[in-house]
Amino acid sequence: MKKWLVLWTRKVFGSALFLGYVPLMPGTVGALAVVVLLWFFKDSVGLYFTPAKVLTFWMIYLACLAIAVFLSNNAKETFGANDPKQIVIDECVGQLITFFLVPLTWRALLLGFVLFRFFDIVKPYPVHKFEEIEDGVGIVMDDVVSGVLANVSLLFILWAYHGVRSYL
Repeated sequence: MKKWLVLWTRKVFGSALFLGYVPLMPGTVGALAVVVLLWFFKDSVGLYFTPAKVLTFWMIYLACLAIAVFLSNNAKETFGANDPKQIVIDECVGQLITFFLVPLTWRALLLGFVLFRFFDIVKPYPVHKFEEIEDGVGIVMDDVVSGVLANVSLLFILWAYHGVRSYL
């Protein structure tokens, strides 16, 4: 009974409430779900970051990261593959880190989504190295690194855009 419950929990929440079972591009659907949720909660997050908001973000993020690794462990036993497409909780966690310290405007959300999917699909160095780590850590960490690269790229693009715009 306990083993069945753990497998069921991994299937339901590892697939981000069955988004991973969408037939076309489940990873993109999972990442898009995070963008949609952030859009709806943008007013409570706000455009400005206080130390309390940053601390809250990291507490929530680290909890989500730990849960994602737990849910992604034993993927072969749960889903029948080492990195199954049904697990999209890793894309959700990676997409979330993309927006750390980024004002949640529709343009930033769209650009962050595109950047994250680019890094997640192309898997430049060092993303592909993290994918080689065994079990749930490897499944999740390549998406976290993709999210970090997307975050740095997004912050740079926003900084450059506002810098150029101030001269116009």
